[in-house]
Amino acid sequence: MAAADKPWGRRLIVCCDGTWQSSVTDKENVPSNVTKLCRVLDRFGTDRKNPGKKWHQIVYYDSGIGTGNLSGTESTRQGGTGAGLAENVIEAYNFIVLNYEEGDEICCFGFSRGAYTARAVAGLVTDIGVIQPLEMQFFPQVYRAYMNNHDGRTRFKDSDPWKKLVGELPSEKGQPIIKFKPNDESREIKVIGVWDTVGSLGVPDIGPFNNGGLRAKFGFHNVKLSGHVKHAYHALALDERRAAFRPTLWYIDPKSVPKPELKQVWFPGVHINCGGGSDDGFSKMEGDMENISVATFTWMLQCIAPHLDIKQQAFDDYMNQYTSWLTNVRYRCTYQHPQTEDWSTWLKKKLPDVPLITLGTPTDPLTPPKRAEKHEHTTFDFGWGVGPILDSFNKLYLANGTYPRQPGHEMMEVNGAWIPIKGIKGDEEHPLTGYETNEFIHPLVHYRRSVRLARGDAEWDEWTYHGTAHPLAKWKREHKRGDERFWWHKVVEDDPAEPRWLPEWVILPHGTQRNFERSWYETAQELGRKLSTAHAARDKGKVEYLTGLDREIGFEVGSKLQNEWP
Repeated sequence: MAAADKPWGRRLIVCCDGTWQSSVTDKENVPSNVTKLCRVLDRFGTDRKNPGKKWHQIVYYDSGIGTGNLSGTESTRQGGTGAGLAENVIEAYNFIVLNYEEGDEICCFGFSRGAYTARAVAGLVTDIGVIQPLEMQFFPQVYRAYMNNHDGRTRFKDSDPWKKLVGELPSEKGQPIIKFKPNDESREIKVIGVWDTVGSLGVPDIGPFNNGGLRAKFGFHNVKLSGHVKHAYHALALDERRAAFRPTLWYIDPKSVPKPELKQVWFPGVHINCGGGSDDGFSKMEGDMENISVATFTWMLQCIAPHLDIKQQAFDDYMNQYTSWLTNVRYRCTYQHPQTEDWSTWLKKKLPDVPLITLGTPTDPLTPPKRAEKHEHTTFDFGWGVGPILDSFNKLYLANGTYPRQPGHEMMEVNGAWIPIKGIKGDEEHPLTGYETNEFIHPLVHYRRSVRLARGDAEWDEWTYHGTAHPLAKWKREHKRGDERFWWHKVVEDDPAEPRWLPEWVILPHGTQRNFERSWYETAQELGRKLSTAHAARDKGKVEYLTGLDREIGFEVGSKLQNEWP
């Protein structure tokens, strides 16, 4: 076949939204980062290494668990338990199976519970590859065998259940179920990007409701990042302190060959700030109006831009939509605050993870929301990531307590127990593992802290309930001369953990291609000065933050620095 006649390859892009989040609904909603990503991806792309090669970019969008035309009871049951998780994983894998051709690229994205789905789908692909469409008839048997392979030390493809399925070992049924074994090429994941994966499942324990059995049944098989994943990106919420929402980081075994590219970056904010989709802004005029979530969104765009094609006009249109909305809220808001909502919706927000609550009938979706007279909001700070962060820990989570996140020294859940990913120096039970997590601190953390100090606020967003200290309260930020970055260092005497030096993420200058992160910074700062007199006064006569940071770390446009792990 002549090159001109050869069909384009496809990038199969699986996007999984968080619990109760859906962009395909008849209700007003705030788009999550997953939804925004779907809407700015181009429908075709050009190969970076071979400009003559073109790609179709085909997006599969999966609404979050607990969405759709469900009763209040069923919606809450699905959102509070593992119900629906297996279906979501299988549906996404089925999409890949029905569309995959040799040479195609597979990418997965998700937030919160959707991050679990994305990681589980990617785990399936990297462990067993892509089977043939007709063999999906037998996939329930394959999936059961896969999920029952709890020994993480044994690859599923090396396990007896898989060997029986493909006829490498005698089967009770005599015939192999999978007659056409997937080739190794089909096991490759080009990109996986997630926002704040929590728990080993995304199903936390809340009070008396212990979901440990569900986690044991459906828990991750891929906390260790597979060598079949080329690029993995994870945005993490620094200020989330609910013990029920402990983060699940990836790690790389240094012996892995090939070694994936892994970048896990800490941002200010709680879980919803990281993944986006909060309606606190228009319903109650509370929170940061989705500002931080736009920072994590543009960070993800910048990470994946070398591997996927972003439609520049769609990104510009989104920025215009968002800034126009903020301008309207500032000068001519017509939202009612707080909005009147039926009691089932209110309770679902207050009890997002408690199953089996009997809820009433939701309001008629065809009834438009009530509007108020036009009014202004003069107190918001619209600058880059400096708006208020709402503490997600409330009385419903008292039974589980708090868990301040631990950059550089997080835990992983193994057989129901949480153990240090990297181990502890001198601890025989948890010796040092050598595992690599490739964590960074985003410069938005430092900028937010600087602005708060300048206006007389507390140094950190200190949560006073239970006296929880901020995760970076004992850290110092230092710049080493001759080094192209700042570093964060935890200073604690007699700390049993290894010294924790984490590099600061670098927002690169605009080069031949725009930097999405820097574009959002510039937009946010300009909007802040326009909408807030306090912001304008604060910035008057000062060097732009990123401009000053560029000078301090001493790199110009065209620098080779690409945020590789040091």
